[in-house]
Amino acid sequence: MTAPRIWILVADGQTARLEPALPYEMRMPNPPTREQGAERPGRAYESSGKARHAVEPHVDWHREAKRSFAGELADLLGQKARDNAFDELVLIAPPQMMGDLRDALDGATKARVKTEVTKDLTQLTAIELHDYLTEEVWF
Repeated sequence: MTAPRIWILVADGQTARLEPALPYEMRMPNPPTREQGAERPGRAYESSGKARHAVEPHVDWHREAKRSFAGELADLLGQKARDNAFDELVLIAPPQMMGDLRDALDGATKARVKTEVTKDLTQLTAIELHDYLTEEVWF
């Protein structure tokens, strides 16, 4: 019996690393909401009278970009799961990103998730991440 191939995804809203699966890091530029979307909000007339006011968008573009990034990661993991590139998956992400990933992952990929750690560990090196997982998660 061979040891399972375990992939570790460490992600936040705009950075993700797969250890040891892929030798690269994924980054998504995600400026603040005020720098995304329209230059100026649209204008609307008051229902009575001649007053005008700005119409603010009901979308937080920064948050939507993070959801989109989670979807891209889920698509990548789904494709790799279909290719049987890994047997088990460890997800490490802050709570909001973890929720976005859970929503975006397909059933086959979710079935391979062995452990979830809801913390932002993207700043840790591969060695520090291994030490953290050994001490805190796998004892």
